[in-house]
Amino acid sequence: MGNPKKCLIVLSSVYILAFIVNLIPSIMFPDATIQPIHAVASCLLLACMFGTCLLRNRVAKLLIMAILFASVTVFTLNSFETYMYDIVVLDALFAIQYPLYILFVTPLFGLNFFLNVNPEYVALLVFFIAILLLIVHEVAVTKFSQVH
Repeated sequence: MGNPKKCLIVLSSVYILAFIVNLIPSIMFPDATIQPIHAVASCLLLACMFGTCLLRNRVAKLLIMAILFASVTVFTLNSFETYMYDIVVLDALFAIQYPLYILFVTPLFGLNFFLNVNPEYVALLVFFIAILLLIVHEVAVTKFSQVH
């Protein structure tokens, strides 16, 4: 299954790198331009997550589940934010959407280099990528358990 500590160190390092590189463009979009370096950092994180999924790493699965939750929350709340307000529960959810966006969508924001869409649609793209990675993880776990 690969060394779990080594996978965690590599995944954490690449996540931090992608986060740092993509932080300013994700906050200032569309005023900030997305450069190829942002796309490379996001693609590197995707490749690392894909690799840890193939190694059946549980930390990768937890990160993917957090990304799924964050991307759905950000996209849904952003879609309804202009129509619903002054509801206490929704106000609390609106308050957590920004930290979720920063923590889980920002590292993959460099993928917007290829699409040039609004940030809420980047969250939707990240959702579909996370679904794909979760499927890859589950297939790898299933195939490995059938072999042994």
